Amino acid sequence: MRYIFYFLILATLSASAQNLKQGGNLKAEFEKINNPYYFKAPEFSGWVESRNMILIGDKPNPNDCDFVFLALQDTTVIGAFINKEAKYFLLDMEGNSTLSVTSNYFLLPMWTVKRNAKVISSDTTILLLLDKIYEKTLQANQLELDEKTIKEYGEYKSNTTLANRHIALLFDNYQTIINETSAKGEKAPAEICIPLMKSLSAECLSLYNRIPVIVCIYMGEALQSAGMIDEAREHFKLSLQFYPNSIPLLVNEYRLEKDPIKQKEKLAKLKSKYPEHWMVMEL
Repeated sequence: MRYIFYFLILATLSASAQNLKQGGNLKAEFEKINNPYYFKAPEFSGWVESRNMILIGDKPNPNDCDFVFLALQDTTVIGAFINKEAKYFLLDMEGNSTLSVTSNYFLLPMWTVKRNAKVISSDTTILLLLDKIYEKTLQANQLELDEKTIKEYGEYKSNTTLANRHIALLFDNYQTIINETSAKGEKAPAEICIPLMKSLSAECLSLYNRIPVIVCIYMGEALQSAGMIDEAREHFKLSLQFYPNSIPLLVNEYRLEKDPIKQKEKLAKLKSKYPEHWMVMEL
């Protein structure tokens, strides 16, 4: 992982993290530092809000600190990095000074982007982009994500004039978790993925009164990964009412069908109707 390389300088940190733990109050812990020392942080992500971040410790040498706080360029504290046997981040994901998430990967909290973003319900650019990504990857027979679409998506990380950037950030955070865990052959943490998808769904509903099909798919997959099979089954069933022609939704519905006869019928229908789709070909 990228951050491990950057944090080799912190390899000798003490394993004691004192009162910094999930559910703790970030502001209260930070205010215990009487004489803070500031250090340049590595670039944790491609988002402009995470550029020039600062590490804040209670000693002049970061190697002597038990942990370091993470702050944006304007010194807004968003979490902490703990160095134990297993290195991890504690993050304030809600902007309420509660360390709500423990993660092995850096995730930029949504509120750091949304607080300065243009939130405009009439601007559907990000909604259409998510639909385009779905059409070119999950719904297409083969992966067809072109450079233009990738560039459009990347613009949300750097162009602060774009509306509703927080939607793209939530989607990007989920992709980060999935890609990082997949690369290591690990299971994606349900305690992070499910809340992320719930937040993304809520933001889309609030702005556009609908949840993009790609978000519906990822939400169902997160439920499956968490072992919440009954919930996932109901989720896919409900999602198909809104997106009846979604091949990924149909495939997942087939996989979770409890009735062997119905499952066999659904498989035959999928193979007959979508024989060249990459997901169907794997069945």
